Amino acid sequence: DTVHAAIDAGVTLLDTAPMYGDGESERRLGLALRGGKREQVVLADKVSSNAMRYDEVLRGVETSLRLLQTDRIDLLQIHWPSSEVPVDETMRAMEKLVADGKVRALGVCNFGPTDLANALEKHRVETNQIPYNLLLRGAEFELRDLCAERNIGILCYSPLAQGLLTGR
Repeated sequence: DTVHAAIDAGVTLLDTAPMYGDGESERRLGLALRGGKREQVVLADKVSSNAMRYDEVLRGVETSLRLLQTDRIDLLQIHWPSSEVPVDETMRAMEKLVADGKVRALGVCNFGPTDLANALEKHRVETNQIPYNLLLRGAEFELRDLCAERNIGILCYSPLAQGLLTGR
């Protein structure tokens, strides 16, 4: 009911990840999107930080597709940069998923200027999802300019600083 109410109110981007509730978020979202609701939204999902190797990415997305009860993910994002797995390996797997028609676009989350520049050496990134609010404004500097130069959309999360900016 909550997802349906959000869509009816004009929400068009639904963002989830395998680690949200250990897959439960994807499962429940999949149930909510049955019956034609899936076509009304852009569905964003993520590559788990603990499954960034090539084969792990492919297996993880298959699991996500099954839980989400869909044949495609509109935006697949690397959740966090990895110091252990080269971004090139993860991005190559994600690009295969695009070529296979299982994913439409690729993005990253929580990538600062250095991590983003490393990814952009060999790969196209459509979005970077970052925390941004009145307390966390670091994106206004180097990162915003890099994204603007490379035509990368910025998706902001935590606009109310996890409730700190609600006045409560």
